[in-house]
Amino acid sequence: MTSEFLRRYYVLRIIKNPELYDLSKPYVTYEELRNALETIVERNQDDSLYEKLEFNSRKTITRDIKDIRAFNKIHIKHKRFHGYYVEEKDFEVSEHLKEIFEKTELYLLQHHAHAWKDYVTTSRTSLSPYVDLVALINAIECKYLIEVDYKGWYDDNRFQKIKNIFQPLHIKEINNAWYLIAHNSEIGIYALCLDSRINGLSITTRVCKNPISFNEAEYFKYSIGILKTDLKPEWLHIKVANHHFKYLESNPLHHSQVILSRPKDLDTQFLDYNNERIWGELKIYVEPNYEFYMQILKYNLWVKLVSPKHVVADLKAHIKCISDYYN
Repeated sequence: MTSEFLRRYYVLRIIKNPELYDLSKPYVTYEELRNALETIVERNQDDSLYEKLEFNSRKTITRDIKDIRAFNKIHIKHKRFHGYYVEEKDFEVSEHLKEIFEKTELYLLQHHAHAWKDYVTTSRTSLSPYVDLVALINAIECKYLIEVDYKGWYDDNRFQKIKNIFQPLHIKEINNAWYLIAHNSEIGIYALCLDSRINGLSITTRVCKNPISFNEAEYFKYSIGILKTDLKPEWLHIKVANHHFKYLESNPLHHSQVILSRPKDLDTQFLDYNNERIWGELKIYVEPNYEFYMQILKYNLWVKLVSPKHVVADLKAHIKCISDYYN
């Protein structure tokens, strides 16, 4: 991340949400914007990442606003004698912009991990000491081959040991774990978990002669996690109790999620799961594999799978096995 990028990030944040910086809405004057940027610099003294926030002349801010409009499609306006502002109708949080905000904030959390340890607790992720993510990203970009020594667990390949040459394709974080998606001509595309299963990983300077192209969104299109199986994807209908419906509306189970009906009684003081009025319904189009079952079971009695019948039967058998543990 460059200092200029960070300055544009804060310019947009301050003008869009002035109340977060103790400023009144809806207008932010140039002087208020400059003071807010300088306050951020003061809070991060001796941190070179923030040094360009001090470059905040009117000319620089004007150029930043033009860049924000060009790259983020956000039109920051200026009203004479009032200041800068963004109209709600002009501020659409696209998936691209949402991703920029999220990754910037995650980067800042990591950058300040030690200084902010008393205020922020992040999820633990397990990375093997053999792994350097930055070097791996460079290898993916340059199409360098990597040598991997990997001992799988039961879940991923029944304890199979893999020691081979791969073309690294993509790095994916999910469920507090990091995976390297890589390709080998004999094995095909494989998801290597970057934890203690990695016994060794080295990046060569050899460029892959016949590199394959890889689209993460397309490859995992019907996956609910990291698992990709030969199961046929299908529409799975799920009922959701009202108190959890709001959560899954804001945090979809899968990108394919479609809401079929909302609970007739969205807010109730008591939860009567026999009352059909508290249930909403949605559907997702995924492979009904064990990762899907794990996801559904995570939500306890707040969700119930409705169809198709054969998937319901499989889930029911799974729950019975769990129940039998406690007989």
